Order: sequence, then structure tokens, then C-alpha cells
Amino acid sequence: MSRPLFAPHRPQTVIPAARRNVPLIAMSETLSRPQSRKTRPRRQIKELINIYGTANTGDAVKLDEFRRRLEDCDDVIYTDIVIGKNVRATVLTVDGMVDAQLLNESILKPLVLDARFGGAETADDVRGLIADGYVYHSQRVATGSFKDAMASLLFGGAVLVFEDGGEAVLFDVKGFEHRGISEPTTENVLKGSKDAFVESLRTNTAIMRKRVQTDDLKIVQTTVGRRTNTPVALVYIKGVANSELVKSVTEKIEAADLDGLVSAGQLESVLQKYYRSIFPQLLYTERADKFVGNILEGRVGIFVDGLPFGYVMPVDLNAFLQSADDYSLHFVTASLLRILRYFCTFAALVLPGFYVAVMSFHQEMIPTKLVVAIIASKRGVPFPSYLEAILMLVALEILLEAGARLPQAVGQTVGIVGALVIGQAAITAHILSPGVVIVVSSAGIAGFVVPNQDLSIAVRTCRMLLVLLTSLAGLFGLSVGLVVILYHLCSIEVFGTPYLSPAGGAEWKRLLSDTIVRQEWYKQNVRPPHIHPEDDIRLRDTRKDENEI
Repeated sequence: MSRPLFAPHRPQTVIPAARRNVPLIAMSETLSRPQSRKTRPRRQIKELINIYGTANTGDAVKLDEFRRRLEDCDDVIYTDIVIGKNVRATVLTVDGMVDAQLLNESILKPLVLDARFGGAETADDVRGLIADGYVYHSQRVATGSFKDAMASLLFGGAVLVFEDGGEAVLFDVKGFEHRGISEPTTENVLKGSKDAFVESLRTNTAIMRKRVQTDDLKIVQTTVGRRTNTPVALVYIKGVANSELVKSVTEKIEAADLDGLVSAGQLESVLQKYYRSIFPQLLYTERADKFVGNILEGRVGIFVDGLPFGYVMPVDLNAFLQSADDYSLHFVTASLLRILRYFCTFAALVLPGFYVAVMSFHQEMIPTKLVVAIIASKRGVPFPSYLEAILMLVALEILLEAGARLPQAVGQTVGIVGALVIGQAAITAHILSPGVVIVVSSAGIAGFVVPNQDLSIAVRTCRMLLVLLTSLAGLFGLSVGLVVILYHLCSIEVFGTPYLSPAGGAEWKRLLSDTIVRQEWYKQNVRPPHIHPEDDIRLRDTRKDENEI
């Protein structure tokens, strides 16, 4: 159920059916219609506010309760004002979270100086004038729920509380600072748009609205976290995304029982079915074009306030090996790059284990001249090949972790020192052989080709396990390890989509359509069937019409 940001809690009472699903903009238009105060009874004014408000539990919203609950909160500002004929009220705001100019010019100034408020004798009169639109602010909601009023205040709204209690009026005047739209930092753009998502939820949804200008684009908002009340938005295109998929994702989010949602891992633990698997099951991206492309295919997206990227689901393994730039290049070039990416991923996974197996158990597989050269290079090295590989892989992981945690300039220096100075010194001191350094370094570089960081970490973890297995059983251990990994991947299902789709079943032909290789655009006229979109047709082949002309 969609709710305004400044009133994120669900209504506590039953609203009449005729008004239950009235959007906020309709509320604003209705409240803004100037009507005569003489022709409207006070009871009718109150009824109108109750109908269009977020909730009305019948409990008075009192200033004393705010002061009690917000004790020792020095960033909360209480602005006392007198409206009309001695109607005392207080405007509550949180310093740094509101637009001060908007608050002063659109709300405080009309309430105090506008002559139409000068004749107000009671709080009901003031609320009626606000309902008539005499405050120059469209996003206003009356509520009798203290919970809604507190939520609005803590999310950057202004709360108008009257001295005699009763209903409060909520104004959406958010204005806290946030990072502007910039280029992606974790996903390099070669040929595409350079606008990336930011930490502000509303900025991200606005980017979506700008790119997908249709009323079929649905953005359903809720909150997650008992204490943080973090806004989470579900994004999909009605008529394209499968309704059962939307329902399933919505139920997962609403069932999340978290104390707070502050990191990506918490949301992933809620949405992932196989939470013990090291392979990623949610695709995250900070590129707007990549996010929109997945939504247009029938997938569902999620934005979390405070996280500078969006999640996409359901996905398969191939989605983590594709780049948004593949669709900006010629289909032949994009296909060659994809084949190279798959090959490098397999090499990063298997190459160190294969080297250990051959050197420790199957020397007969190596050509004679090569084995003589390797034996000569290992002369004086005290460690066996499998221990060399393990030490080298651990050193590589240490360098990667150090480079990621240090500032960018220092991180590059660490990589140069680790790769050149320490590596060369280890070879000269006969601690490591040149062969294992070449193999592990090649596998490490091949792993950097993987576009998704989560999949890259999973490949590196499995690579270490394969080295341990090959050190015990040679190629047999490598084969067993690959079979176990394949079995695990076949058992994963993400919201009804097999993880290895479309490799199995009748969809295997899509491997040569938009998976391992990419065909021309006019041939990709059908959306991926394994995500079960409601509208299968993506585009119509116009080449035949052009040929006929």
C-alpha cells in the first residue's frame, strides 16, 4: 500500500470506501478549492479533514506528549505562534531536515500575517481555513494520530499542534542536504548515460519517472525497521511484470521483522531464499539505464532510502556476467566481449586448482620441455606446489582487501608494491616459484573481468576451495568440486526463476540470443520467458516492412 513519505504509517481507522484510496494529489486539489466559510458547517469541515487525512484515532495530538517523548532531543525546534484571535499553536520541526524558507514563506507567514486567519477564534476555524487552501502549501494532511504526527516530524515534516490538543496538521517541508546526481563510482560507463542513483529515495524515483514516462510505472512505498522506519519503494511496470512476482516480493518486504534497515546485507537476507549460498541472488546497480532496462524486461526493482543503488529481481547467473554497455555496442563486439567474460570467469575459478592438480599428481600431462623448465624454476623452493598456490591466493586476497579499505591513491600504491616488489623478492629468495606466481596472477586478473562484485567474491571463494580439493585428490578432486558447485547452482531458484536459466529446458536457444552472445536488436522482440512477464512482446520486427518498401 502506497503512503506519503511524511505520513508513512497505515491508517488506524476505517475510511469510507468512496475516499479510501484517494491519492494525496487529489486531497490537495480538493482542499485547495476556495469555498465560503459561511456555507460550510464546522462539523462538515472536520469530516472533510478526517476523510482526507492519513488517520484519525480520536486521540488528541498534544504538545505535552511531544515534549515528553522528545526530551533531550535538542535538534527539535518548537516555534510558538498566535493565530487569529488568540489561537495558540506550536510548529514542530527538526533542525537540518526542513526547508526553512519554504516553512517561513508558505506556512508560518500566512498563518500569522494573512488577514483571512485574523478572524479565527478556535483551532477548528484555523483547520478549516487550512482545508480551504489559504496556506500556500499543497502537501498538507490533518491527523488525530500521535504516531503519524511523530513519524512526519522525524522524517522532515512540520507539525502544527494546537494548544487545546485535537487534530494536528502535517506539512511536507523536507529540505535536508543530500548528494547530487553524479557519475557511477562502482560501475564504469563506456558508452551510456552517466546519471547514477543517490542516497535519496525521492531522487531515485524521480530518475525513474523521467526515464519511464508512463502511468503503468508503479512505485509502491512502505517502511521497514521497527526503530528506523526506513522507506522502501517497490518499482515495477504494470502489465509487464508478473503480478504473482510483485505479490511475492511485497509479502517478503512486509514480513521483514528488523530493528532497523541500514545496510544492503539486511535487505538481502530478507529477500534471498537461499541465504546460506555465497552466490548473489539479487542484482544491485547504481546505473539508471541498467535498472530501467531490467524493469522493462518484466523484473521488479527496489529502492531503499539511504542506499545509493537499486535492487533488481528475479535474476539468473547470466545477469551478473552482463554489462549495460553490451547493449550500446555492436552486437558482434558485444558478443565477443561476453564470450571473453565467460571464459575469464571460468579461468579465474579453475586455473589455480588445475595447476596444482597437474603439478602434484599428473606431471605426465605437461610437455617435456615445459616440465623441465618448471622443475628448474622450482629448484631451491622449499614448499610444494599446492602450498605455494594457497600462500599466493591468500596474499592476493590481502592485497585486494588492503586496496579496498585504504584511500584510492594509497590503495594503488599497495597494489604496485605487493605485485612488483614483494612478488619479485619472493621469487628471488626462492620462496615462491615463477610458475605459481604467473598462474595465480593470471587467475586474479581474469577474475577482475567479472562485472558484479558479489559474483567475483563468490568465484574467489570457490577457487580457494578447489585448490584445497586438488591438493588432496588431483583432477578427481577438481571434478568433484565443479560438480558440487554445478549442483548447488542448479538448486537455486530466485522468485520462481532457475538460477542457470536459460541453460536448461526449452529455453536453451536463448543462449544464442541474449545470453552468451547477443543478437541484433530487431531479433530480440520477446522478453525473457523464464521471468514469466505478462506481456511477452518487447518490440515488432520492422525489418520486413523496410525490405518490402
